Amino acid sequence: MHRTQSAAPRTTTRKKAAIAAGLAATAALGALATAQAADASTATAAAPATTPYVVNHYGEQNADKGHPERSPKNLVLSEFTSAGGLHWQQWGAKKAVATGKITGNWCLDTCLDKPLKATVTLSDPKTVHGKRVFSRFTLHLSGKPGAYDSVEDLQGKRPLATS
Repeated sequence: MHRTQSAAPRTTTRKKAAIAAGLAATAALGALATAQAADASTATAAAPATTPYVVNHYGEQNADKGHPERSPKNLVLSEFTSAGGLHWQQWGAKKAVATGKITGNWCLDTCLDKPLKATVTLSDPKTVHGKRVFSRFTLHLSGKPGAYDSVEDLQGKRPLATS
């Protein structure tokens, strides 16, 4: 049986639509938070009480209220942008620095298959509900990420969820 030329574009369009829906749901709800929460709780057990947390909305159970963590492997930076595969070089009283991969619903066609490499810096700790939490983030994208029709400005210091 011979395929028609129009079957491939329809399949590609369906795949892109499914991928876009999946990424949007993942950004909003997350998927693997239970395993990451277990890893994060082990990593944070020895941290001093003055070391800030980051309020992470990654994972279905954390989507609405967030969960304070230290050194998470995945982090929702905003409603449009997420970081994954984070490797933390520093987690101190004033800032935390990690390298990882950035993706978001602003670059579905490009960065879904090839997330952008970046350095994430968390800063400006504040006390919220009795816990010190980082309140800002900065991204430094590696290489030349290209121009995106972005709903989010990735340059400069940006607000981070604190509750």
